[in-house]
Amino acid sequence: MLTNLLVVALKMIIVIIYRPATRRPNALQGSGMRYSEMTAKETVRIARLKTRLLKMLLGVMFAFSGPVLVAAPVPVLANQPESAASITLSDQVEFVTKLALIQGHLWVAAQLVEADQMTLAAKHAKHPAQEVYQELLPFFAATDAPGFAQELEHMSGQFGVSTGGAFEHAYEQVMAAIDNIVANQRLNSLANFGVAKNLVAQALVEYRAGLQSGVIVDLQEYQDARGFLQIAEKFIQRCEASIAREALLMQVAAAK
Repeated sequence: MLTNLLVVALKMIIVIIYRPATRRPNALQGSGMRYSEMTAKETVRIARLKTRLLKMLLGVMFAFSGPVLVAAPVPVLANQPESAASITLSDQVEFVTKLALIQGHLWVAAQLVEADQMTLAAKHAKHPAQEVYQELLPFFAATDAPGFAQELEHMSGQFGVSTGGAFEHAYEQVMAAIDNIVANQRLNSLANFGVAKNLVAQALVEYRAGLQSGVIVDLQEYQDARGFLQIAEKFIQRCEASIAREALLMQVAAAK
């Protein structure tokens, strides 16, 4: 098994080292910025390269993980847990995946605030409260987690009424609250890896929706992919140290 992992890791490293030396667009840049200045040929090459890297990364992650963690990109639990005793490893992975998706959205929002792209930032910041947070309520009840509705609402309310510094403080409070909930789950390496795998899978879905034929058709979806990869990187870092882990981290960095 170790030999197989080493072979896969080395192959991944070779692909990264020898991948085409093209300029890749910053996920936070819009159609009127550097991305549009590339030639049509360059953008198509970039799109194909990034899709290929994500597909390969996801394929390797599915090969590494056990059957308990095989799930849809954004898993939906048929029977919501009723008590802490009913929480399984798969439940934990699903719970933390949703928390991590929220962090991905918010990371993008924070980057956009820093770039003074407030309208786009507001869309990313308000998305978790509108679509994801409600799905977490049964898990909060089952795990006695405090939730972070007040922090999330306070952060979303910063747009248009405060400075970037005030938003940054509110953003850090939300991210810290989520980090504390995740830490209390005490995930092992296998579970952390499962969360990362789900995030990478969803990043590929968002990337495909946001970029077609080398052209950004949905900037928000395209940016979401970058945010999910950013958070996936954190969960891979929490796995037990190994050559395979370092190779995966390199591959995530290349796909961002």
